Amino acid sequence: MNITLALISRNLNVYLRDRTAIFFSFLSVIIIIGLYALFLGDLQVSIIKSIAGDLEGIEWLVNGWIMAGILTVNTVNITMAALGVMITDVETNASKDFISSPIKRGQVILGYIGAAWILGIVMTLAAFFVVQFFIVFNGGEFLSFIATLKVIGVVIVSVISFSSMLFFSATFIRSSKAYGTFNSILGTLIGFLAGVYIPLGQFPDTVQKVVTVFPVSYSAAMMRQIFIEKPINKVFKHAPAGTMQEYKEFNGISLVFNDYEFSWWLMIGILIALAFLFYLLSVLRLMKNKI
Repeated sequence: MNITLALISRNLNVYLRDRTAIFFSFLSVIIIIGLYALFLGDLQVSIIKSIAGDLEGIEWLVNGWIMAGILTVNTVNITMAALGVMITDVETNASKDFISSPIKRGQVILGYIGAAWILGIVMTLAAFFVVQFFIVFNGGEFLSFIATLKVIGVVIVSVISFSSMLFFSATFIRSSKAYGTFNSILGTLIGFLAGVYIPLGQFPDTVQKVVTVFPVSYSAAMMRQIFIEKPINKVFKHAPAGTMQEYKEFNGISLVFNDYEFSWWLMIGILIALAFLFYLLSVLRLMKNKI
């Protein structure tokens, strides 16, 4: 345990010394906020007004929807940037020191993933509190204590799951340049998979089904359900029956695959199962290959 904690501490220090890496961790979020300010926000408001009319609470609903998506993107991008420490170690041959030492492969993996957990959770929760004030400043309300605990839970499970998957992916990359390209591509793709750039309902049916099986869509859906619970009931209070559900499915708030709606417990269970699966796959891979 002491060895694992020492590795986590070392990896945290390496990451935090690189200010450029920290900046690029938030680059996708900055881009999303910019797009939202320019036209995504107005587009969402227009869609809701066309369905429910010009009702009080629409801006609150839209702000909650987009900010939930931003937090989801954060859980991926920050952990992805934190795992860049491993790639740097490969380039500088520092990883060979770990391999030749008595340290177990599982401890090496936990050293990298543990640092990604801490950074991903802490930095995403910091962003969460900023998001809360943004929503309130623009006419919304703070989340309740129970809702806040749910957000924290979703963030923790998401970061743990994504860090395992991303670590396994990173074991196939050998240079910082290649990893930077991987980050750029995945960072952009995540925005679409989480339904941030384009609502899920605007994709063709086949693409919607594909997006629905990606884990990041589960995190985004759960996060949105928490953030928009109060405003959506307010906006669609007098709307025709079924209108609210149609809006939820169109915007990736409720995930439906072949008429089956994913429950919270199923989505949480899948994320936890994937965390264990990719951790074990990473151990097996590193047992056969050098980092």
